[in-house]
Amino acid sequence: MAGEGDHQRLDLDVIESMGRGLSSIKKAFDGIGKLENYSDDFGDEHLADKFKDFADNWEISREKLTGEVDALASIAKAAARAYEDIDHQLAEAIRSSQDPTEKGE
Repeated sequence: MAGEGDHQRLDLDVIESMGRGLSSIKKAFDGIGKLENYSDDFGDEHLADKFKDFADNWEISREKLTGEVDALASIAKAAARAYEDIDHQLAEAIRSSQDPTEKGE
């Protein structure tokens, strides 16, 4: 039985770690500056226009991706907290269901 508890603990650690990792990814995306600031460096107007289109699309996609990553991070963190809470409640229920006066009989 001890092995089963260890397995559950490992899974909670993985879920918590995933939540922290996703939060780090979101912070990294938030820290990326706008790409359109570089469009003047291309010289060629056609190339600069293409880069601006790419930068605009990247900005929209980055915002969507950042929102989704943030939501997944929140879900993972909430799931880990919920599982941990359930684990504590189950342990408490088991402890309280055991009558210490019956042990001596």
